[in-house]
Amino acid sequence: MSYIIYGTARSRITLYEVDGTTPKYRVTLQRETKEGLSLVFKPEGAAHQLGSGANWAKSWTHRNFRASLDLRWNYGKNSLLETWTSGAWSAPVITLTPTVLSLIFTWAFQSPCLVEPHMDKAYTFSAQPDPGKALALNDTKGVAHKDLALSLIATEVAPLPDWASL
Repeated sequence: MSYIIYGTARSRITLYEVDGTTPKYRVTLQRETKEGLSLVFKPEGAAHQLGSGANWAKSWTHRNFRASLDLRWNYGKNSLLETWTSGAWSAPVITLTPTVLSLIFTWAFQSPCLVEPHMDKAYTFSAQPDPGKALALNDTKGVAHKDLALSLIATEVAPLPDWASL
């Protein structure tokens, strides 16, 4: 049995102003809990059936892959938040992860964000939150938020990255 380990650093998300080019916030999310990160590449395209009856085949028109990133945490703790001011990033400020997730939902629906699934690897993509999944804050006796999740879907399709060069 063999394993492919892709990155060990935390995930980073850069949020932009409504114009889509001016940075607003840069978030370094808290480390995912066990099995908390899922980076998926869904094939995009269309299937066509050729023929009918006893003789038929399927034809696939391929349009590359759409990346999606799902992050899950047992409990919301602390993430790092930086603000873009005067052409530079501010010093990182420790911020509660639910607050950071709220920023991501607020800004990434207006303009796609830049996603770095692991900061120690050179793979990024532009994405927006999955509109079918809401930001859910579940309290544990009013002390902490549990079962936090974030789903981001790439805005463009692209070929699979060359994992050997990352």
